[in-house]
Amino acid sequence: MSKRKDDGHIHSAGNFLFCLIISLALNLQGLIPAAIALVLYLWLGFPPLWIVLTLSGIWFFIILIQLLVIRWAASRPSKPLGSNKNPYSSTGYVPGGSQNSSSFAGNRSDDN
Repeated sequence: MSKRKDDGHIHSAGNFLFCLIISLALNLQGLIPAAIALVLYLWLGFPPLWIVLTLSGIWFFIILIQLLVIRWAASRPSKPLGSNKNPYSSTGYVPGGSQNSSSFAGNRSDDN
């Protein structure tokens, strides 16, 4: 086994460029402000073309940063959670059973 797998790293078979293209395709609604600015530029000549390019660039870099953060988080080693401290999900707990219902037995008779 490789050292990364022994350390608990998640093995990723995906290609970053492919994932970036898919992510850009799934987030095309982010280009709506740039598309509106482009239509206004072509029709009225206002706003300047650099605003259209800036809006497109901001959209691209937001998607890129999101993908890099997800890639970074997935590359971190996974650590075991440790022992379970929740008494209701530990072994031996029976919902409505007699093990933990002794403290509530007096309260049940008072409610009736």
